[in-house]
Amino acid sequence: MLSDIAEIWEASIVKRLLLLTMILLMSVSLLMPDIYATTTNQQNSVNTTNLTKSDYITMNNSCTDIIQSTTVPSPQGNGSVNVTVINQNIIPNVTASSVNNSDNLNVNNESSDTIQYAKEAAGDNVSSNVQGNWFVTKNLTEASGWVKSYIEVNNVLPKYVQIGNIQVSMPQFLELITKDLVQLNNGINTPIELGSFNTPTNSNGNITNGNINKSEYLTLASKIQNFMDSMGRAPNYATSTLGNIQYESLIYMYSRILDFYGVNNRLPNYVTIKTLANNTTKSNSSSNSTVNEFTISEITTAAGSVANYIDQNQKLPNYVTISNTQISMPQFLELLNNGLLQINGNKNTLIALNNVTKPPSPSEDLESGDINKSEYIDLASEIQNFMDSTGRAPNYATSTLGNIQYETLIYLESQIMNFFSVNNRLPNYAVVNPWNESSNETSTIPPSLDEYLQPTTNCQSNNPTIIALANKITAGLITPYAKAVALFNWVTDNISYSFYYNTLYGAVGTLKAGTGNCCDHSNLMVALARAAGIPARYQQGYCDFSDGWYGHVWAQLYVNGQWYYADTISTLNTFGVINNWNLNTYTLEGTYASLPF
Repeated sequence: MLSDIAEIWEASIVKRLLLLTMILLMSVSLLMPDIYATTTNQQNSVNTTNLTKSDYITMNNSCTDIIQSTTVPSPQGNGSVNVTVINQNIIPNVTASSVNNSDNLNVNNESSDTIQYAKEAAGDNVSSNVQGNWFVTKNLTEASGWVKSYIEVNNVLPKYVQIGNIQVSMPQFLELITKDLVQLNNGINTPIELGSFNTPTNSNGNITNGNINKSEYLTLASKIQNFMDSMGRAPNYATSTLGNIQYESLIYMYSRILDFYGVNNRLPNYVTIKTLANNTTKSNSSSNSTVNEFTISEITTAAGSVANYIDQNQKLPNYVTISNTQISMPQFLELLNNGLLQINGNKNTLIALNNVTKPPSPSEDLESGDINKSEYIDLASEIQNFMDSTGRAPNYATSTLGNIQYETLIYLESQIMNFFSVNNRLPNYAVVNPWNESSNETSTIPPSLDEYLQPTTNCQSNNPTIIALANKITAGLITPYAKAVALFNWVTDNISYSFYYNTLYGAVGTLKAGTGNCCDHSNLMVALARAAGIPARYQQGYCDFSDGWYGHVWAQLYVNGQWYYADTISTLNTFGVINNWNLNTYTLEGTYASLPF
């Protein structure tokens, strides 16, 4: 009996073992495809799977604390684009409602092209996909010019400015232009979204007229931006070194700054502050007449225009326009005198426009030469006293070089004031030439400058290719100044900058390569100028650029009795004006007829 039971038990065990084995074999066969697929994917990590929208959502919700890189069909149907899927568990508080358009722009720092592609890829056009309205720098500089002109004509803010089809209120406009300034200073050029901002609660201010420099007005712009973002309204005023600048004056100031950028493609080194109550045109309470008043900045800007006109046309203009006011040359001479005396006396008040007439018989008996700062300041004072007492411009003014006639005086003081505009200081001396020499088609070149007309090893001004190019660039131009400007612009526009030390190509090689460092830019600039009959030389210095101090070489051209800077390595520079390094702080290490390295 016991043996029967044992046999039955053994048989039962065998059956159970066979059953378990069969179950295990079936399980293994079912699992084999998944095991193989897993092994294949591990060996070929570049393999990807095209997912549908439902697959994507399922994976995103099921993963835990991972960042999964996968591939989804391109919205434009031309292949696939890489997408990073971030599990919601990683950033649980970020939702569609808590991240707005401006947050996305700040995080991604996308260019306008990238933004445009994203909108098109989503299947929407720009206007339907963006919440609100977006503006670029060009829109805002054009609008700033309009606002500036409106204020100067009407002495009040406009209610709004039209940008495209959008009416932008003045608080909104202040936010747009301050944000754009901050972006421009940081080298950012992304579109700016129009926000909703209220007017200030109690606009007020208390300032003295004067200048604030670039770093200060940029700091103010950043502070205004932060205030408006947190408060949802424009500030009543902004505190500066000149006092509290009220809301209306802030809009006028920043409109002028952006308008300057639109014209010159750079931010100004400083801006003159004046209240709207004192701006441009004021009613004289004692009569029905109008008194026009101008700032030092407006006069120096006009001086640059007059000096350039004389350089190019060899005659005085009939008038110059300042803030929509046409000013005759006798009136402008008085403004120049007053402005020059104020700058020398460290004053910065508005200067009234008076009614003065032309001289009856201008005459001149003058030798070419230099007059120093103290002498030209004394001349300005004497001319001003004469005009105040007689109501007309003088025929001439007496100097150590002889009698300087009326036309030469305007040209002289325009050059001095233009120098101040560029360098924020008065020159130590000024070059004076007789008007009949300045107005000739070619100015007299002193024999001492002959070495600056000769070819050298790397300045092949006698090379046929260089001569032909110089003739082509200056064809049809009469004055040396016009020729110099044309040559400068050609080199700036056609020769790119490359970094290396010392001379590598020379003038001919630089022209052929289409690129060069500061030495070879100067070699080509000097060679072209000399080939056109314009004396040119090299200068070497240690210069303060925006990103640090570096050794540098640039050219100078002698036109109408003075040397003009001609640094062609940056499009920020113009003929006679340097903006890419600081002229006030550099160390001059040498001036050469032939570059020694």
